[in-house]
Amino acid sequence: MQIPANNPNEDYEFVNHNSRKPKKAISPLLIGVLFIAAGLLSSYFFIYQKLQQMAEHAPSVSYSVKTMMLGPVLLIFGLYYVLVRPSDLNAQSPRDKKWLYIFIGIFIVAMIILHEWFKAQANGYGYNF
Repeated sequence: MQIPANNPNEDYEFVNHNSRKPKKAISPLLIGVLFIAAGLLSSYFFIYQKLQQMAEHAPSVSYSVKTMMLGPVLLIFGLYYVLVRPSDLNAQSPRDKKWLYIFIGIFIVAMIILHEWFKAQANGYGYNF
């Protein structure tokens, strides 16, 4: 058996991993506050303004159920980040995953209630939903 003349590692450059800068952690609290602010803003534009147009008996009111969901989604997951403060933006620990599933359940129930409430409001103003 022959021993190779060249060093098998000479084609590779080794990096000192201690010299790397650590990842900057994004605060879950900051993300949560931003989500809540965006949720309030989108709820104003996509839910409240549509109800105002119905109350003023506008000839036509255009809305989308998908955009109506945007505000509550951002609000609920903003609350998740503010209240639970997961260790990472992606839920990794069993505790974070458990709370995430609870907040997803809250979101589903809230969407059903919002849809039914909005439909009742629209029917009350004389619009077909």
